[in-house]
Amino acid sequence: MLMLSMLKNRHFPAFSGTRAAVTVIMIFILNGFAGAVRADVVLLGDNSPWGNVKDGDFDLVPGWAVHDSPHWRVNETLSKGEQKAGVAKNVFTTRGKTLTVVESYALNSADYPTFYDKDTLSWHIALKAEHKSEASVSLSLMFGDREVILSAPRALNGGPAPLSSFSGTYKMTKADVNSPTPVFRVYVNATAGVSVFIHNVDIKVLDKGLPAPQNIQVSSKDGSNLLQWKSKTGNTPVNIYRKAQFNKNYTKIGNTKTTRFEDTSVISGVEYKYVLTYLHNLKESNASAALSHRQTDNQAPTAPKTLSISPLNTEIELSWNKTDNDTAYYQVFRKNSAFSGYILLADNIRQNKFVDLIPTKEELNDYKVRAVDYSGNTSKMSDVISAQVKAVNGAAFSDLIKPMPILSSLRSDLWGADNVLPRDPHNGMEHPDWSYWGGNPVLDDDGKYHMQVVRWPENALRGHWEWSDSTVAHVVSDHPVGPYSVVKDTAYDYANGKGHNADIILMNDGSYLLYSLINWKPTLLKSKSMNGPWELVGEMTIEYDANALGDEREYQVQRNLSGVQLDDGSMLFVSKFGRMIKSDSLLGPYKVLTDVINNNETIPEWYRKSNYEDPVMWRDDVQFHMIINAFLDYRAIYLRSKDGIHWQFETGIAYTPTSTVYEDGTRTHWYKLERPHVLQDKFGRATHLSLAAIDTVKRQDFANDKHSSKNLIIPLTVTKRIEILGTEMTGDGDSIVSLLIKQEKGFNPENDINVDTLQFGASQKVNFGNGASAVGLRQHDDGLVLLFNKDDLGLDDSNFTAKLIGRTSDGELLVGYAALHDE
Repeated sequence: MLMLSMLKNRHFPAFSGTRAAVTVIMIFILNGFAGAVRADVVLLGDNSPWGNVKDGDFDLVPGWAVHDSPHWRVNETLSKGEQKAGVAKNVFTTRGKTLTVVESYALNSADYPTFYDKDTLSWHIALKAEHKSEASVSLSLMFGDREVILSAPRALNGGPAPLSSFSGTYKMTKADVNSPTPVFRVYVNATAGVSVFIHNVDIKVLDKGLPAPQNIQVSSKDGSNLLQWKSKTGNTPVNIYRKAQFNKNYTKIGNTKTTRFEDTSVISGVEYKYVLTYLHNLKESNASAALSHRQTDNQAPTAPKTLSISPLNTEIELSWNKTDNDTAYYQVFRKNSAFSGYILLADNIRQNKFVDLIPTKEELNDYKVRAVDYSGNTSKMSDVISAQVKAVNGAAFSDLIKPMPILSSLRSDLWGADNVLPRDPHNGMEHPDWSYWGGNPVLDDDGKYHMQVVRWPENALRGHWEWSDSTVAHVVSDHPVGPYSVVKDTAYDYANGKGHNADIILMNDGSYLLYSLINWKPTLLKSKSMNGPWELVGEMTIEYDANALGDEREYQVQRNLSGVQLDDGSMLFVSKFGRMIKSDSLLGPYKVLTDVINNNETIPEWYRKSNYEDPVMWRDDVQFHMIINAFLDYRAIYLRSKDGIHWQFETGIAYTPTSTVYEDGTRTHWYKLERPHVLQDKFGRATHLSLAAIDTVKRQDFANDKHSSKNLIIPLTVTKRIEILGTEMTGDGDSIVSLLIKQEKGFNPENDINVDTLQFGASQKVNFGNGASAVGLRQHDDGLVLLFNKDDLGLDDSNFTAKLIGRTSDGELLVGYAALHDE
């Protein structure tokens, strides 16, 4: 019974009695294991092919928010720093603490319930600092209150460097065996504000498990992977487990009594890991060491076949059949009148479908798809498939985006990934020594264009995450798109110029209000000029009832604010997730008026599921406007409102990372475009779109590297000023609406409009080529009056404006909105 228990529990204590030791040797011989090498017993961490033991990979409880692990605890008595350290996104993060002491729970195991004198523990830890900094780790075992040092402090890699990986062994003593079960303790020292990420911890008892296969070799054989090993256990069955590079867990793929196994179901180009176990009469052994193998070929995959296409309102859906099992991903190419040939529209598409969010409207878009296999081979192009969206040009805000002028030259000797080169560094605000973010351009009375723009040093310790310690600089240009230059390093003196997500509000008296998140507080400053000086108004007060709103995220109404002053002097802001807040005074108290934008039912359901933040709101003499960014979906949407409180979605997309193209056709593809703002003219119309642009994943923008961020400014097609003058009855009983298209500098509607292209009426009609066509026209001192049959406008109670879409006499896009008056 003693031997059965030891085999079942996979441990083999050192017996002091000769008779017991002889018994063990005899049973091994009887079971065919004489001379076999024993495997290790896992106490914590990797236990392939089975699940990770005691959350050694911090993957047991997934999630973005920092939370506790059921198998680890932070020793708050010894740790230093107010931040909450814990598990997030499958790592243990110190969250910027200067000292974090984290401990495992007791290293006990049902497979090895008792430690013995001279047992050898093997330990391994992999971790790194978020940024290159003065960070270190030291390790110990805690036997109750007694501490045994495993490793003195060791410096950690940080930033783009690989993980720091440390390993070692420890031999148990009699004192250890007679002490409480040990706990693994990790001391992490770091620079304040810099997080250290522990990726995995592995602890084993060496050579105490049932023997496992050894000396395994794997090679390629006629498209298969051939595994071979030497055995000292006779014909004991062997289980073979495999894990592909895209799988998280191992799968049992076979069993054999021989010393070889041929895996015939491999995909060329895919890396596989294998572990083997013996199947003893009573129990499966511990696993062998993992072995990796990848074979490649030079055979091109088959081109995608059976393409299908579905034109939607403003998008085009593509799908195709997967032809080869070794296809890793797909590339989608598009051609239309904007390009002389096919351009790469999307890369690394892992599914056999794709949605083009911004196809060209009013014409066929031609698509081809190409497959790329795991060996890196590319297929021929698929057959062409074409479609045209239902919406017309001018339906979406993205249709207003124009090519960027080249102010100097397009250069490739700049920071940035290949996808943002070449580019014009004179556009917006860019400097190699600074990372810029956001920027609300304003034309001031001095005739110059000003921005109070957020920035931080590019060589700052935390890379992009230095934004939390950013300052607001004052930059100026003679032209709306740039180049901008710094005239004052800090726009205001308060808090030494610290602040983030700065926004400018034009007040009714012509002065300016500046919102800035300073020390995590929503702070307002005021000035009569964009040149300053800026006088502190104070911190905003927002009444937020989490229970009534069913949302505990109170911070959302304090951050990323964009506002306007209403005619009655009250203040209206849109907050981080789209909730509207309002107050009769500058500092509040503000009341929350609406839900988050995701619950706005005018937004199509498939758009509502996005993660929205970074709204910008502005108003002109017709209506209120909002753009809000879907930061995880790399796109933004556009909404309109009569009162700034109740918002309606406008068809299509506001912008995507592919919206940046120069006048010569050169296109850049920024990883993300965020923090939208608009430059407004004297009528409140948006003339330019200002964006924060970053070339890579934020967490990969480190200090002193080739990545950074900048401010971009893109010209827009400016909407025309139009006004409904009234309605007349004809002799035939028709109601005729008179629409005045106002002339302005550079635009004479009598000569500059192609009347035959115009459609006027409800936006939900006009956006799709319907609505009313002009049935007549007449001259007017302020422009040109066009006549439309009221019954053709398609207006209903949901409309507060009527929309005009058409072309100028030069073929350029013409768009305008007219307010509807209560009759």
